[in-house]
Amino acid sequence: MEKINRNEPCPCGSGKKYKKCCGANDAISITEVLVNEIEELQKQFLHFAYYHFGHEIAEDFELLEQMLDIETDQEREFYEMIHSVWFSLFEELDDGERIIEKFIRAEAGKMKRPKLRHILQTWTDARTIAGKVLSVDNNTLTFEDGFTSEQLEAINLTDFIQVKEGSFFTGILLPFEHQYVFFPAPLELEGLKPELAISYIEDCSFEEEYDTPQEYLTNQFMLVLSELPMVGGLVEVDQMDWPAPIYKEVADLFKDKLQMQLPPQVLDTGLILWHHFCQKKQKRIQNPKIYVAALHYLLAMVAPIEQFTQKDLAKQYGVSAGSISSVVSDLEFELAAELAELIGILYGEDDTIETPLVQIAPVIEFPANKAAQDAKKTDSTSTVKTLPSAAEKRAKKNTSRKVSKRDEERARNLIYDAFQSDGKQRYKFAEEALKLNPNCVDAYVILAEKTKSLEEAILLYEKGIQAGEQDLGKNFFKENKGYFWGLLETRPFMRAKLHYAEALSVLGKIAEAARQYEELLELNPMDNQGVRFSLFVAYMDLGEFKKAHGILEEYEETTAQNLYNRLLLELCEHGFTAKAEMLLKGAKKENKFVLPYLTGKKRLPAYPPDFYGVGDENEAIVYADMHLHLWKKVDGLEKWLKGK
Repeated sequence: MEKINRNEPCPCGSGKKYKKCCGANDAISITEVLVNEIEELQKQFLHFAYYHFGHEIAEDFELLEQMLDIETDQEREFYEMIHSVWFSLFEELDDGERIIEKFIRAEAGKMKRPKLRHILQTWTDARTIAGKVLSVDNNTLTFEDGFTSEQLEAINLTDFIQVKEGSFFTGILLPFEHQYVFFPAPLELEGLKPELAISYIEDCSFEEEYDTPQEYLTNQFMLVLSELPMVGGLVEVDQMDWPAPIYKEVADLFKDKLQMQLPPQVLDTGLILWHHFCQKKQKRIQNPKIYVAALHYLLAMVAPIEQFTQKDLAKQYGVSAGSISSVVSDLEFELAAELAELIGILYGEDDTIETPLVQIAPVIEFPANKAAQDAKKTDSTSTVKTLPSAAEKRAKKNTSRKVSKRDEERARNLIYDAFQSDGKQRYKFAEEALKLNPNCVDAYVILAEKTKSLEEAILLYEKGIQAGEQDLGKNFFKENKGYFWGLLETRPFMRAKLHYAEALSVLGKIAEAARQYEELLELNPMDNQGVRFSLFVAYMDLGEFKKAHGILEEYEETTAQNLYNRLLLELCEHGFTAKAEMLLKGAKKENKFVLPYLTGKKRLPAYPPDFYGVGDENEAIVYADMHLHLWKKVDGLEKWLKGK
């Protein structure tokens, strides 16, 4: 209650004495009067928005709904209601004005109470909030802004605030003199740690290159709202059936160590993979940290997270790199099917990642298969034919226009649809994506599939690379060189560049292809794409044996590919030496199926396999397919291998 002399002017600004106005019954304060009127004003504002701009609101929600995981009608109603408030306050219409600005212009002049009119005019400064609840007093919430640590107060206009002290909440605020009012109410996510939620929003802001997390929260409020419930992860370790307590101990330690480092979906994936492993194989575990480190390394190889070497993780977890390597091998062997499925979901068919056991064959299958096979048979000095004008026109489309974030998102969704489609529909999705975003790199790569020649495909790959460079910017390359693949937005560029390099190689432009491979490895030394395998072949084709040695030393692996390549180098440089005899024994021990393909006793199939495992015949086929032409240059090979 405000203590006001009954004969003084009423503070509401009506011009009447207090006793004739708000103090007539001497029962309520001006604040209560304004709060009641603001509640009615919110309803009036939404009615105005629906009546005049219902079509625009509905159209925007239809686009948004494709990105939200809505399962029930109740969820849909909730998101529709929040979206209508958010859209009306923050989104610009085609004329560049927001609905709230139109409402103020239409209604402010009709208001008799100056203070209420002034409050309405401040609603153009509405803000979204994400923070921590400090205290709750009746209908007033005191909270801390998660990004600035500023302490603020807001009034809840609903009957009862159902948020708890210390919990995380988010919502939309309207200015109310020195406070705020919620519109419509604070939204609490029970059980979600405030620091985890804030960190998630900040990380998303950085990834999407927003200037501030606050700007990201406001622009992407609906997406944040739908994703926040998953930030804490959905997998409950306590509810999983573990063969023994020690396996649950590993899971608990994994979750505790990495909850603040990994996205929730990746964290859940790690827990599920570990659970599957424990069901298949019960290892005797003495040091749980080794298994947590190995699981962390395995995820870093297949998921879009920060990349680590085994030495890095050994230091971080206080264990040996050798013990991590041993456990990683176990995990890969037992989880071969799960990892293959995960790789397919994350990257589709074209990506190659660093997995010694379950490895996608590092061979690019070009769309124009006949043209590619013909090109392989031609001499390396053959000239490139002039490209058809239609391809030239496609490649010369302007990519400089500014693209809105919404169009970028719509284009990205179309590419996701294209990845899961075949034939004409696949290319239609890519063409539509390119119309929305001329810098959509994956669209160029997909459209290259339907070209009639590798020369045409190369032109589109080049266009994709240029679009990627323009989209990312020069500074991005400088700042992130060395761990490029760990940033999700680089993947389309890296894919286009690898396709481009492989196409150059097939056309016999080996030196140019080698430069592209080298640049890829400079950007991402972890080599999730398997570039090192193709670069070794290129160096051998060019007679750059010293550089070929460098690749094998830099990526020292006890794989059949590495061992046979060491043997190949020894034979090319020094012939049939005692060292070559020793290397041959080691290579045969790793994979005995390779030699029959190298000597011609077995013929290669028309197409290499998509996957292979350590020591199996598919691994031999993949290796021979890439390297057979190099082994054929070794004079006397069949005679030397006879009887070995």
